[in-house]
Amino acid sequence: MDKSSKANMVSAKANRAIKKPDVILIVILLAIFAILGLGYYLRHRVPAIRAEVTVDGKQTAILDLSKNQEITVDGARNGTNHLIVQDGQIWCSEASCPDKVCIRQGKQSKDGDIIVCLPNLMIVQIVGD
Repeated sequence: MDKSSKANMVSAKANRAIKKPDVILIVILLAIFAILGLGYYLRHRVPAIRAEVTVDGKQTAILDLSKNQEITVDGARNGTNHLIVQDGQIWCSEASCPDKVCIRQGKQSKDGDIIVCLPNLMIVQIVGD
């Protein structure tokens, strides 16, 4: 390699390097997205008032989270989920599905929370005002 080809390689690397204005722009954009995401998260973390239960896309129940109750939801594939509402929280206590992910999701009580059982095609969406 001669000196001119080495100079061209160094020049090409220098042109590809991130410049200071690019870094500043990236930092500003990341800060804006972080602030917007935090605002959305905080705004939607209010106590919920109801839980909407759907099975295979069809709404099967609306549960008032202020009333203690228990229901068994018949899933789309002959499975069942036992839901408990107590003290403003809802959770799945029993399920016929093999993986039991819906049970491990625990107690939910905030707007936007969700409980999902894919084998039984059941979704519980927690809704606030």
